Amino acid sequence: MRKKITIIVLSLMMLVVTSTSYACNFQISQFGDPKEKIVINPVPLAFPDRFGGESLAIPMEDLCKNDKSLYGTMVVYLYIENKLSQIQLYRPNMKDTKLMDFAMKKYGTFNLPEGMPKQRWRGSYQWEIGNDYIEYIST
Repeated sequence: MRKKITIIVLSLMMLVVTSTSYACNFQISQFGDPKEKIVINPVPLAFPDRFGGESLAIPMEDLCKNDKSLYGTMVVYLYIENKLSQIQLYRPNMKDTKLMDFAMKKYGTFNLPEGMPKQRWRGSYQWEIGNDYIEYIST
């Protein structure tokens, strides 16, 4: 009986940790879906892409009301021929590592140069997970 309770408690702890790690799901549409599938209030800001596509910009605050860790981040959905092709997260003028921490927690860590603080690191890192290609860029 005690062993069973321990397993249940450990399972619940893992569930709580996993759900809080990924509490904010900014992918509110599947790749290939048309932009009309995004129904959110307030209506996202739409603007043309320089290559003929269209982008929808949504503040993270509108997508993840219960998770304030990435507030100040803009999520941009790029549509080419009215199909979702790319999702970008922008965090301009923020002197923190919240987006890097989020990416490393969700997709996997990567090595930084020895002795370099996260705040000073500039560069890019890519992950390929299944059919998804994720790139983190810090400039």
